[in-house]
Amino acid sequence: MKASARLLTAAAMTLALPASASAQTEINIVAFAPGFAWADMFGVSGTEKTDKLRAFEEANDITVNIEFADEETARQKVLLDLVNQTGTYDLVMLGSDGAVQTFSYAGYLEPLDDLLATATDYFDPEAVYPQFLEANRVDGQLWALPYYSFGAGVIYRQDIFDKYGIEAFPATTAELEDVLATIKAGLEEDGMSDVYPLTMRGAPGEEPSLDLAGFVYAYAGYPAWFEGGATTPEEIRQTDARPIFTGDFRPGFEAFVEWSREYGPDGIATHTWVDMMNLYGAGQAVVLMPSAINGFAALGGTENEDVANHTAFAPSPKGPSGEPIQSFWTFSVGVSAFSENKEEAFRTLAFLTGEQAMQGFAETVGWPYSTFPSITNGEVLTAKWPAEMLSQIEASYEQANPHYFPYIPELNAFMERIGTAASEAISGSKTVDEALEELQAWAEERMERAGYYE
Repeated sequence: MKASARLLTAAAMTLALPASASAQTEINIVAFAPGFAWADMFGVSGTEKTDKLRAFEEANDITVNIEFADEETARQKVLLDLVNQTGTYDLVMLGSDGAVQTFSYAGYLEPLDDLLATATDYFDPEAVYPQFLEANRVDGQLWALPYYSFGAGVIYRQDIFDKYGIEAFPATTAELEDVLATIKAGLEEDGMSDVYPLTMRGAPGEEPSLDLAGFVYAYAGYPAWFEGGATTPEEIRQTDARPIFTGDFRPGFEAFVEWSREYGPDGIATHTWVDMMNLYGAGQAVVLMPSAINGFAALGGTENEDVANHTAFAPSPKGPSGEPIQSFWTFSVGVSAFSENKEEAFRTLAFLTGEQAMQGFAETVGWPYSTFPSITNGEVLTAKWPAEMLSQIEASYEQANPHYFPYIPELNAFMERIGTAASEAISGSKTVDEALEELQAWAEERMERAGYYE
């Protein structure tokens, strides 16, 4: 009887709600990094809707629900929801280093080109750096919009460069290798055994692949995964392009491995981006590359005054090909193909990635990265960062080729295997040749099984 009374009371309360409240469409989102992503919308805890978000909800008859989790858990939730086609989440967290490509080819995402015109009051594609949109295009279609995004660059300790007589950050990989050797010798002579010339990421899995592919591109001068630089399924099939992991892929792979082993910290074969950030923030690394964004993350929490006061930024060095080392990524969000409210979902997405949202990101996080030129050069970031640095960061976008690795349905699997091969070579459990021969054999079998060479 008590249960029945509660149900009747709830029903009465529902009936008593205003028509506008009961008619609101609910849009569900899954993401990671509460307090970082959309802190101006959901507060520092990720659970407190701000006036900015409530105003959007009221104006559009939409209720926005976000579910935050740690990065790995959030990725798993996206995967399970899409594979099972349940449509629990209308907007799904993606990344331009595998998820956008794999899920779009699988038919799990809604193409966005036709929806762009429906929400230009929130998101103007013409006002965004084009490379960040290009990173989310697969087979000519746009599948996601970028939020937190970055290009390649280097963060380094100017005071230590000065200490060892290094006048400027090197422009090429050959010059940088000489500089790293100089720094290593100087640190050893000064008894600074807990400081390392370089920090990068070498953990098994997909973790190193974004940066490692950038080394491959700089050394080869093209995306050297398949013969002829094929980067799409159509190109691979039409040219019968075979994997070349023991060919032109090798020089960049070997450089990444050798630099990690020779100049990186102990345990680098297990290091993620978090380890890079923490090591630099603690003053235990002189150079962090090629994802300088992790150095800026370190600056936000460092208690080391030398790191805080003597950190500098430099463009990514150019490899033997004349192309710079790449590291280009977007924390992007797409509309699930299984959402029952795609138009409302896209309108929410446009709001969450539009200029107003990115202005909020600049104000709450303050990193010198934005998807909008107007914000890069706006009052908030120009008051915090040197004009030369912001100009160099913009140049890194212009020099970027977002497709510096292939955009194929199997990209997630390839990123996982490539990163693991690098980790094994860095740890010494395999030689470079052994790691690449195994990677080559796996890639040939994987592509044959997928029917590319019929």
